[in-house]
Amino acid sequence: MLETYLNAKWALESTFHDRMAKIALERVANGHTPFAATAEGVEKGRRDPYFVSVYPGQAQDASTVAASTVAAGSWGYEKLQKEKAESGRIVVLPIIGTMSRYGDFCTYGTEDYAQWIIEANDDPSVSAIVLELNSPGGQVDGTEYLGEVIRQSKKPVVAFVAGMAASAAYWIASQAKMIVMESATSSEVGSIGVLAMHVDASAAYEKVGYKVTIVRATGSTDKALFNSIEPLSETVLAETKEILDAIRDTFEATVKAGRPGIASDVFTGKMYIGRDALKKKMADKIGFLGDAIAEANRLALAA
Repeated sequence: MLETYLNAKWALESTFHDRMAKIALERVANGHTPFAATAEGVEKGRRDPYFVSVYPGQAQDASTVAASTVAAGSWGYEKLQKEKAESGRIVVLPIIGTMSRYGDFCTYGTEDYAQWIIEANDDPSVSAIVLELNSPGGQVDGTEYLGEVIRQSKKPVVAFVAGMAASAAYWIASQAKMIVMESATSSEVGSIGVLAMHVDASAAYEKVGYKVTIVRATGSTDKALFNSIEPLSETVLAETKEILDAIRDTFEATVKAGRPGIASDVFTGKMYIGRDALKKKMADKIGFLGDAIAEANRLALAA
């Protein structure tokens, strides 16, 4: 998992990123196995997948399933929190902590959330969806897909920001019909930007007695040049920046499309507290989770 952190491209709030970088370096300096240190913990935090009906409460015996035209959905949909509302039921999806495509950080992955939104759209008993966000962001991989699923949702999606929706978390929030922030002063959104971290850990490895040699096959001169063993060349630095710039352009264009009228000066990576986010059209109102659910209900009734 540490290897993923060191080599992935991130849409992540910068102070959180810096804290994680410090932990990563300390693990190497203290002689821990860097690339598999938390694999056991991740496995313990997961449940094996199983199939449920898209329609909660439907009979699930083999003959019924075989005769039904409804495909089995992702595991866990039936257990999702669904608040009662005048318009029907509202699914609340808590997106808490660092985001990744497959849930590598002991959280659900962006693919899980996307599948649940798709299933909610196919569930006639559900009228709307609320994203409960408190996340510093996460991996770019999978974020664009989840954002597009939110944008295309036929049922209204409301984003509720508890503590923060930074970077990748704001990317997906910006595609919702409305953004509700819990506090004018302690809730934050923003950090619209992309980064990658390169760590030259060769000195740390030497300190604990490791000497690592990378051997590339003939002709594989460009293989794994972005690694933690070798210094980063100017060429690789420039190529990496070019890739990050392209992702950042997509990020900015996506936010602008999802938030018409958003201020033009919010794309530098800065975070904004609730009251400032409202002024810059980055969010729509201050309220609690119940208010976000009420707004989702209102939008569903108006649809």
